[in-house]
Amino acid sequence: MGKTITTWTLSLPLILLLLFCSPARPMTIKEAVSYAMEHNRDILTVREQITERKGQVLEARSDALPQLNLNMNSYRVRDPGFLNSTFGQQILHGGGGSSDFPIPIEAILPRPQTFYELVMNVSQPIFTWGKVSNAVSLAKLGIQDVNLSLESARQNVAYQVSSAYYDVLVAVETIAMYEKALETQKRYLQQTRDFFEVGDGTRLDILRAQSQLATTEPELLMARHSLVQAEKTLNFLLGRSLDEPLSTSPVEAVEDFEAPPLDSVVQVAVLNRPDLRQLNVEVDMYDKTVNVFKADFRPRMDLNGHYGFSTIRTGDIFDRNFESWRVSLVLSVPVFDGFKNRGVVMQYRSQKNRKEIESQKLAEQIRLQARQTLDACTSAAEVYRGREISLESSEEEERVTADQFDQGLVTLYELLDSNRRALLARSRSIDGRYGLLRQIADLKRAMGIPVDELF
Repeated sequence: MGKTITTWTLSLPLILLLLFCSPARPMTIKEAVSYAMEHNRDILTVREQITERKGQVLEARSDALPQLNLNMNSYRVRDPGFLNSTFGQQILHGGGGSSDFPIPIEAILPRPQTFYELVMNVSQPIFTWGKVSNAVSLAKLGIQDVNLSLESARQNVAYQVSSAYYDVLVAVETIAMYEKALETQKRYLQQTRDFFEVGDGTRLDILRAQSQLATTEPELLMARHSLVQAEKTLNFLLGRSLDEPLSTSPVEAVEDFEAPPLDSVVQVAVLNRPDLRQLNVEVDMYDKTVNVFKADFRPRMDLNGHYGFSTIRTGDIFDRNFESWRVSLVLSVPVFDGFKNRGVVMQYRSQKNRKEIESQKLAEQIRLQARQTLDACTSAAEVYRGREISLESSEEEERVTADQFDQGLVTLYELLDSNRRALLARSRSIDGRYGLLRQIADLKRAMGIPVDELF
């Protein structure tokens, strides 16, 4: 029993260390985009705007509902209104038979009094010339506008995340490439020194091998620095801490990319792009806004009323003898406002026309962008294929040259030159592969492909 307790006591810290210090599970590019959709700060900001627009819908609807207000007042007043009347003046100054007045003059002199009031006010719009309905429609269009803005933000963030993810993979592969190159170059340097010691080499050969090695080492340091920066950028886009551990998964290369037809790309882009649909919604919003302001200079009818109690004693506050009420039907007809309403309507009509022009411009810009991104994808695919062929040729050349160097058939200069060309071909191949992946992502963004269908 004691041995068991001792074993568990010694093993528990090791288990906890393995649990908390285990490397992060690799995150695929699809998982990274999905994570960003829930945690990216730009997307969270737009979602809050949706909540704001929903509140505006409630605010607009409130104009069509009854407005109830309960007012409780207590005030003290001295009112000489009776004395200021003609009859009061005659009594006060001895005219009009005041000598025969049965009530002492002191009884009609004003004295301070305290009043208590409890009143419920009610107001109900009856007819607003379409102002309320247009305001509600405007607020609902505002929700559509922000939803489309959210869709645009999601697509932009997805593209940024995928690009940052590719940057991380490029840095990882570049580091592996330079580490392997350093191992090879160190081996070449050692071989050169061995040849020099037996008199089968020159001092210049050693300097050349050292020079190539010294050139590659800074490239490796720069690649490691690029990886750190790329990981921090990706963490930022994911809405995570910049220094949070990050592990990625390789992305398969697109070996058989075939460009879609231009007509279908343009058609899908014009139909799907959320920014174009958002502009069309904004045109409708300005149309509703014009109707709202036009209604401000149209007849309006409201039903108003109040019910309550007014007394000088708190004990009578609910006494029916002291109740007061009033019901009124109010018709308001604007006559002249100095052309203020006309000026406001003119401004919003101009803004609506401007949005229509912007919508037409964006539609043409989308067509142009679709063509450009499709051409860029086609070019990137050709570049990638060409660089893969060049890489295969350079690696084979390096292998053959290394074998010939071991047999003494080629010089060290030729060996180092083949190694340098192979290293350059590997770097260009990495850039070409991820350049194609980026162009494909850019094409999907230009076409307005939904985020869920990107990967």
